[in-house]
Amino acid sequence: MIELLSKNYADYVSRGLKRCELLNTEIDNDICCFNISAFDLDSIVRKNEVLIIQSESIMEHLSTYMSNFISVLLVNKDGYVLSEKKCNGIKSKSSSNINIPVGGRFSEKFNGNTSISTSIIENKPICLLGKEHYCKSYYDYATLSAPIYDNGEIIGVLAVIGLKENVNTHTLGMIASCAEAISIGVVAENSKKEILLKTKSERAIAESITDGVLIVDKDGFVNYLNQVGADILCVDREKSLDKHITEVVDFNPVVLNVLKTGKCYIDKEFILTNKAGNKLHFVKTATPIKDEAGNIVSVVDTFRKIKRVHKMVNEMTGAYANYKFDDIVGSSSKLLECVHTAKAAAKSLSNILITGESGTGKELIVHSIHNYSDRKDQPFVSINCGAIPRELLESELFGYEPGSFTGASNKGRIGKFELADGGTIFLDEIGEMPLDMQVKLLRVLQDRKITRIGGNNVFDLDVRIVAATNKNLVDLCKKDLFREDLYYRINVMHVNLPPLRERKTDIPELIHHFLNKLSYQLNKDIKDISPNAMEKIMSYDWPGNIRELENIIERAVNICNGQVITEGDILIENINSITKKIKVYDEDNINEVEIVPLEVLERRAIEGALKKSNGNISLTANLLKVTRNTIYNKMKKYNLEV
Repeated sequence: MIELLSKNYADYVSRGLKRCELLNTEIDNDICCFNISAFDLDSIVRKNEVLIIQSESIMEHLSTYMSNFISVLLVNKDGYVLSEKKCNGIKSKSSSNINIPVGGRFSEKFNGNTSISTSIIENKPICLLGKEHYCKSYYDYATLSAPIYDNGEIIGVLAVIGLKENVNTHTLGMIASCAEAISIGVVAENSKKEILLKTKSERAIAESITDGVLIVDKDGFVNYLNQVGADILCVDREKSLDKHITEVVDFNPVVLNVLKTGKCYIDKEFILTNKAGNKLHFVKTATPIKDEAGNIVSVVDTFRKIKRVHKMVNEMTGAYANYKFDDIVGSSSKLLECVHTAKAAAKSLSNILITGESGTGKELIVHSIHNYSDRKDQPFVSINCGAIPRELLESELFGYEPGSFTGASNKGRIGKFELADGGTIFLDEIGEMPLDMQVKLLRVLQDRKITRIGGNNVFDLDVRIVAATNKNLVDLCKKDLFREDLYYRINVMHVNLPPLRERKTDIPELIHHFLNKLSYQLNKDIKDISPNAMEKIMSYDWPGNIRELENIIERAVNICNGQVITEGDILIENINSITKKIKVYDEDNINEVEIVPLEVLERRAIEGALKKSNGNISLTANLLKVTRNTIYNKMKKYNLEV
């Protein structure tokens, strides 16, 4: 029987013997060598921890059943012994001489061919008997081994060693079956670890993102809720798990509609109110998860607070203040007094009005106020009231709901006031704001609430309002071009910027500042300005203020051929020499008349007609050649009463 086995494996044996000859293996070498440090051995054991654990019980049973053998061995793919179990073998002189410690190594260079090395090389179960081994130390023994796999890759072998006469036809099959069982256990354990690691990673990702994440199963029970989501929904995270979503929140959860319809939604705005009266305002994305048959098995719902959305919009659109008080150039007493007032206003919560001629640096002061205030880390949103058409100004300021007017986006839009919530809104050129918009702005200032166009939801506002104008609002109030009540609302803290002609001592400092900046921007090497050029600049009154001065210096830097700007490089156009009066003529007179906006003329005409008709709407309409409905609409527009 043994001879038959030897014949079956003669090809593997011959290849093994030839390898040993090529390696110059000493035929008298010992059964096992030990040449590894304690550190390296500990590293190998830790690396093969799963293999060792999965082999433990199988090796224990195998050592009991194979009582005629000497040892059961677990060896890694490099030939190092990971574990050894002594069998209840024959206590002979031969068996007592065998010592195979953990860390011992089977190597064809040192120990010759064995079933262990041959199994790894040939990738199959192997049995070697007596002189089929190269080294004499194995001539009385048999070695049997079978590979252990992890996803098709050999990671080690299960082996036994014993006297050669105790081997029978079933021994190798038993070893192979046990090795296969270990392989199955290793694959299962590694798969389990991978799943646990993947789950842990997914949870770590869900916990690290700044959005709320909610997962409900097909029946609406909460499978997962991250801490951010729990905070947004104002619920206890641990108590929410495994409960139905309707038991978790005290409002109608919209995620149930996704379970019902199977339709997802992306970045949809929701405004909900819980039983405590707290308003929950967030943007949600809900996606149904379906199996291969198309059945919904769960819904993943991600949501974020609307304030975070606003913050992202502001960051992407550059809604932040760029300047600080340190960026203001000048040291005149009037400028320093203005900066002192502005700093005091910055620390206040009251509304601020910035006045000054065009080009005096009102915007720079507004930016500086925001960055000096407690709201410096919050949004800074600016809007030019004179640059936006009157029919669009309301939607820009207050936003609108989907389809609320012709041309409106079907997704709606948030307004500037909402974007500025928590921070500062800068209303530039507020003197250009139409009268009907002034009424709506006044209401916002009084109530600190807004409602989008076409909407019903009322939004509370926490926003600092800073307005700026180059006009005399008091004169506009007298001419009924600006509401007096609005003027008092915005003019709580007042900062008036002096014109450049009143702070000429700052001009040299401003010039050198502009020279440095513009020389770098225009790739020029301008070092200074000549005394004559400086005298020419100082003698001019600068009606366009700092903006005009910068324009003149930029032109001079461009045309200057040397390193010093000369008097000839300073080209000043006195805009005051150009007539600014606009002449209009009536049919009978060729005299200049005052230009008044049509809105003011219209309001005056309606007021005069109402007074003349003693409040009779029909008579008023006849006098003005319009319909009664037109009169009613205009009275509503201008807030007129009979």
